[in-house]
This record gives sequence, C-alpha cells and structure tokens, in this order.
Amino acid sequence: MISGTGRAVEYVAQRRWEVFATGFWQAHHGAAQCYSDLVAEWSGLRPGGLAWDLYSGAGVFAARLAAQVGQTGAVLAVESSRPAVADGTAALRDLPWVDLHAQRVERWVTERVDGASPDVIVLDPPRAGAGKDVITAITTTGPLRIIHIGCDPAAFARDLGLYQAAGYHLTDLRAFDAFPGTHHVECIALLERPAAE
Repeated sequence: MISGTGRAVEYVAQRRWEVFATGFWQAHHGAAQCYSDLVAEWSGLRPGGLAWDLYSGAGVFAARLAAQVGQTGAVLAVESSRPAVADGTAALRDLPWVDLHAQRVERWVTERVDGASPDVIVLDPPRAGAGKDVITAITTTGPLRIIHIGCDPAAFARDLGLYQAAGYHLTDLRAFDAFPGTHHVECIALLERPAAE
C-alpha cells in the first residue's frame, strides 16, 4: 500500500513550493535553483520594472523577478495548467505584485501586443518550443531582453532563428546536461534588442 498526500515540497531561493507530485518540476534536483539564479543574473531588472514569465509553471522564475522589481514593479506570469497556477498562487501569496494567469500562453500574448512593453520576458516552453506565433507576439511588444529556456535542441534552434529574424541578438548562451543519456540538453539563451541608433 502506498500512502501520502500526492504533493511534493521543493525549495528555491529559500522559498517553499508545495506542488502536485504529478505536475511539472525540473527533472534534475538542482535545476530549478540553478536556472532561476541565471534568470535573476540576466534579467537586468530594476525596482519598478515589468516582467513577463511565460509557461511559468508554479512561478519559480516569477518569484525571482518579483524580488528584483519590488512592490513598485509587476510580474505577469502565465501558465495553462490550473493546478500549477494554484500552487504558484499559494507559494507567492506574499508577493501581491505577481499576477499569475491560468491561460494558454499563445492566446494571452496575442491579447497584449499593443500593451505596455515589458523590460524582460522569460519563457520556458514545452519541448516543442514556443513557435512562430508566440515569438512574433512577444518580439512585437519590444522587450529589452528575452530569456528563453528549452530542452529540445531542434526546437530551441528554430526559436532562436525566429528571434534573430525579428532583430534580436543572441548575447549569451548556457547549456546544461540535465537529462543524461538522452539527446535533450537544457539550453538558456539571453537575447537582446539592439540599442536604438
């Protein structure tokens, strides 16, 4: 007989998450901390800034971004899994400037093309990548920086090509062997919009 709550407890940056054991969490034990440290390092955010966290899961990156923008800023996080959004809402209840939405990213971003331009967009899409529609929508909003995370090399390369076609430059790239014995490599890219002439 197996017993338990069906929940797992994880910690990242001294914050506690209680998530469904069947929900998404990084496969490698130290990955969530490592990736969120890199997101915080690359974000370039200042107090009062605006950040988007797309495919946010339970909000690990949103928490780090929220610490950087502070109470005068805002973090908008979007995730299609309602249980993950509920877990994130519980974990981030002390950060009212984080707004987690349960919606498909594809729909959410296209509704915001004419809205306020975020300073940074972080996205960790599923294995198939973000694709043309999402990347077109987010580059149209004109963020200064985009931090794109992907675990499938082919989808990741395709998405980087779409950013470059939209005028963004790859300024840093890290690869992590988070899935030993497979062809999947977790890649994190920093893309920046060139300074105005």
